[in-house]
Amino acid sequence: MLKSLRNLCEVSGHSSILPSLSFSCNSHVNDARKPFKSGGSCGDTFTTEAEELPLYPRGLVEIREYTLKPEGVGAYTQLAIEYAAVRKTLLPLLGIFSCDVGSSLHRITHMYHYKDFDERDAVRAAAAKHPDWRKFIELSRPHVQFQENKVMLEAGPVYDALKLPHCSLFQSPPPDPKAIYELRSYQMHPGHGVVPNLVEAFQSGLPAKIASYPEGKLVFFGYSDVGMLNNVVELWRFPSAQSCIRARQASRKVAAWGATMKAVTPNVLHFTSSFLRPLPFSPWL
Repeated sequence: MLKSLRNLCEVSGHSSILPSLSFSCNSHVNDARKPFKSGGSCGDTFTTEAEELPLYPRGLVEIREYTLKPEGVGAYTQLAIEYAAVRKTLLPLLGIFSCDVGSSLHRITHMYHYKDFDERDAVRAAAAKHPDWRKFIELSRPHVQFQENKVMLEAGPVYDALKLPHCSLFQSPPPDPKAIYELRSYQMHPGHGVVPNLVEAFQSGLPAKIASYPEGKLVFFGYSDVGMLNNVVELWRFPSAQSCIRARQASRKVAAWGATMKAVTPNVLHFTSSFLRPLPFSPWL
């Protein structure tokens, strides 16, 4: 019962109401994105006192999307590669991708993991003072049309159902030029219970979907905390674009997944899918 209550509170964003549970902070934060070093105490275990529970037991995932000028894509990408070591030293990078199909073809999507907003503020403030990072910003800014970002929370019940670790522990298979990441975004109707209902439905249906085509690897599943609210994002890795299509075809034959879609669809305003390619220095390849 306590586990169910904890999961519900994670989904609703109100984990602080639990009076006496024990959570472990994300001690994995440095594993998937070396050599970034967090200034927080993420190796510690939180005590059972309510006031000492972390507000974000799984941390925050920031998704940043930069729409580039079409003529500047090559120059920006080259600069990003040249300054990759600086980015990976100063910032908790999870993955960085270009769009192959399904969205703006001159968009760069990058994802970062933070323990909380205090860590994010401290890390970004330190990066802003670093001369090499300032130089990268100076050189790359002329190639950027506009920037967007949002902060997501991982949906704990989905990870629990699939027995998956936090997304920053994801270890991608060896690099493969054919591999793609599929970014799926659901914009839900307004309403407090809409996202928890979706998470509950996916918690029930995703295990059967994955069993029907295990080549697809779920990397991230979360919902927005800051930005366009009631937005749910999935990130999957597939050996190839065609493999992703085969996974879709296989899932349509799974009764449990059909029930999930039937439960979720009425509350979806719109749904997008795009295929992304990791940049050469992305921790997620």
